[in-house]
Amino acid sequence: METIHEIIPFAKEMLRQKPNRSMLKLYLIGSVVATLGTVLGLMDTVCKLFSFNEPLDAELAQLMVREQKLLETEEQQRKTELEVGRQGGVAKEVTQPKEQKETVVQRNAANRLHAS
Repeated sequence: METIHEIIPFAKEMLRQKPNRSMLKLYLIGSVVATLGTVLGLMDTVCKLFSFNEPLDAELAQLMVREQKLLETEEQQRKTELEVGRQGGVAKEVTQPKEQKETVVQRNAANRLHAS
């Protein structure tokens, strides 16, 4: 049953066929189990919103660990570059990683309000 609108015709058809008690019990138990599953799924979804410390799934946890390791290695490389620069007597500037390069934004000629 995907929508509520399908339940009412189904119930009317069941009553027309004069089902026996065992069939009604079976449908009742199935409906209760389906309702409980829906409620538990909704509760699980709501509770996950408030659990900040736990990752949502294993892949997300692995991704977070990889990013943390990457940040730690970059920080160690910067420290070693600074130490090497100090030992040589010349202070080196630490450059930004390749991911943080500035992007050049080109303007669209159609958006210009005046001629150039």
